Amino acid sequence: MDAKCAHHPDAVADGGTCERCGTYICAACAVAGSAPAICRPCLRLLSSGRHIKHARVLSILMMVHGGLLLATGAYYVLFGGFMFDAMMDIPVGDDADELAEQLPGMLMGMFTFIGLSHVLPGVLQGLAGWMLLRHRGIRLAWAAAAMGLLSLFGCYCSPTALALAAYAVFVLTRDDVKARFAVVLPPAS
Repeated sequence: MDAKCAHHPDAVADGGTCERCGTYICAACAVAGSAPAICRPCLRLLSSGRHIKHARVLSILMMVHGGLLLATGAYYVLFGGFMFDAMMDIPVGDDADELAEQLPGMLMGMFTFIGLSHVLPGVLQGLAGWMLLRHRGIRLAWAAAAMGLLSLFGCYCSPTALALAAYAVFVLTRDDVKARFAVVLPPAS
């Protein structure tokens, strides 16, 4: 005797069993290509969790904040280059000490460091936000939120980086969000 689908009693359970609820499912109820195999009612339940909408908001905020970090970092790097160029045009007297000669290079290095501490998290946050929209990349989101705190070196994005990291902790630690992200669906064709 063949097992019957829990949602369609007339259909044979040729879709296996749902890994979440344990019921037998037919091919029409199985979410094709999901890992683990789940039924459509479970996917609807997971996708309608109380905090799932916050994952979408977090993804958009990460992309926006990533763009701001990227722009700020590019500004720092360009400003450092312009400052280096301008300082190299200043004549140094005969009595100038070694520090005065090294100052343009030191400032260029400082601005490059600050710029890269914004550019790298900016790229990572943009990518993480894009992945979160597709219910993928929860580890990447954790890394992006933590790396965004590097902007504390530049001050401009510090308040938003702290708020984004706190919001990421709020969203990504919720059980319904973790359960939804545990189910990987194939890319839409």
